[in-house]
Amino acid sequence: MLKIRLARHGRKNLPFYRIVLTEHTRPAQSGYKLVLWWYNPIAHDMDVNLDEVKIRLSKWAQLSERVAKLLYTKTKDEMFKKYFKERTSTKALEIHNKRIEEEKAAQAEKAAAEAEAKAAQQEQAAESESQAAQVETPAESE
Repeated sequence: MLKIRLARHGRKNLPFYRIVLTEHTRPAQSGYKLVLWWYNPIAHDMDVNLDEVKIRLSKWAQLSERVAKLLYTKTKDEMFKKYFKERTSTKALEIHNKRIEEEKAAQAEKAAAEAEAKAAQQEQAAESESQAAQVETPAESE
């Protein structure tokens, strides 16, 4: 079975990939039949020959999951979506939900503190008005 997959090239900490057509039992780095395009993960550059890929897929070649994801993100073609599963990490989802709950709780605390401060301010204003009225009342009686 032929497989379209990544073959890593480049040097340490500076990778680039060739997307190659190879037999699934052969190593991707050396045993490939055809270089279809390349991908640079650092610059997110990709040179794609989509016609060649579609021809190879019609001739029973299979895409690796990573190559299918790269092609789908590049082209948004639904044909490539069937070669991989969209996964959502449950841990990441839990962290996201926990962060949302914490933000809501912080907003509620802030709103409560603001309401409490506003009530205290209104109470002080009422007290100062009553004190001013009490001070004015004895002065008027004399």
